[in-house]
Amino acid sequence: MRTHYEISSEETGTVIIRCRKISKALRRWLRERDVEFNHRFFLA
Repeated sequence: MRTHYEISSEETGTVIIRCRKISKALRRWLRERDVEFNHRFFLA
């Protein structure tokens, strides 16, 4: 099983990423630009 990260925002839509570092970078990028987003992770 692998961990998948789902990030949703107005800017990007819904994105599913498998790599933790990339998902952290995207969340940081959205946070720096004051974009509201939701995130969660799940095993698949």
